[in-house]
Amino acid sequence: MRKIREIRKLKGDTLKELAAKVQYDFSNLSKIERGQVKPSLKLLSKIADIYGVNISYFLEEEQLSKAEQSFIGDLELSSSELMNKYRIILDGKQVTTQEADFIVSMIRKLRETINDVNEKQ
Repeated sequence: MRKIREIRKLKGDTLKELAAKVQYDFSNLSKIERGQVKPSLKLLSKIADIYGVNISYFLEEEQLSKAEQSFIGDLELSSSELMNKYRIILDGKQVTTQEADFIVSMIRKLRETINDVNEKQ
């Protein structure tokens, strides 16, 4: 995907530096940048987090249906967007942005753990 290469170079990282940041083999990352291998959503999510972009940034070059574009848009919400879009009440009190940040980070950690366990099986 050329967008991975574009943002990596824009941010001043070498291929090996990005590979180390996302804990991914740099030769496979090179194949992804050259379009020889398709990246997983997990890898794209890690790269998006590192460079502070929405995962949809990488998918914009792909031809997605409107339903897929809507799904990707709903998939990636920052905690501040979450707080603006929804009024979340827990134990009778509105959830704060700090609490939402914590919840989002916990869900990401749980997903990583689940994915790691599934990959080992």
